[in-house]
Amino acid sequence: MRKLILSSAIAAGLAAATIAANAQTSRSLAFGHWGQVWGTFYFLTTYPSGNVIPTFVTYHVDGTITGSDGTMFGAMPTATTRITPFHGVWERTGFQSIGGTSFYLVFNATGGLSALGRVRSSLQFADDFESFQGKMFVEMLPCTQGPPVSCPDPLDPAAKWTVATPTQPKDGFTVSAVRVARVPAGPLP
Repeated sequence: MRKLILSSAIAAGLAAATIAANAQTSRSLAFGHWGQVWGTFYFLTTYPSGNVIPTFVTYHVDGTITGSDGTMFGAMPTATTRITPFHGVWERTGFQSIGGTSFYLVFNATGGLSALGRVRSSLQFADDFESFQGKMFVEMLPCTQGPPVSCPDPLDPAAKWTVATPTQPKDGFTVSAVRVARVPAGPLP
């Protein structure tokens, strides 16, 4: 009996070590067909103008999202607003797909809070779960300028969301992303 327990413990230990040694293997073995969707991605949004704006998005294992968008500091040539980092949630919607909803604050050119922003996305992962493509919808919920400044409840189903930009395609912005991988430390060549 002791030999059986010892053999089982050794086999389990070796299996765990093998899984931990190879991240790609751990995604397949530990999570079956679903793969690993959480991680940090270099996310690109293609605008109708031809601009491709970068974003770093982290999909956390607990189902939350955080990110920094390239438009936060006025990446677009005519930008008169600034936004905060965004925070939200994601959930699986299919075999290799997730959907997400994130919120952020929007400030006008003088620094006043002018709206709440919302991004809704539908993303399809590649077979290896190292990249995805999909659609993103960007919306605004205007705040009253006051004084005092007041914003509607963004979680209220009756909230009057509007399209954030008239250039948003009817079927949403096209997005794509690649998983960020560790780059070994050391001097540049």
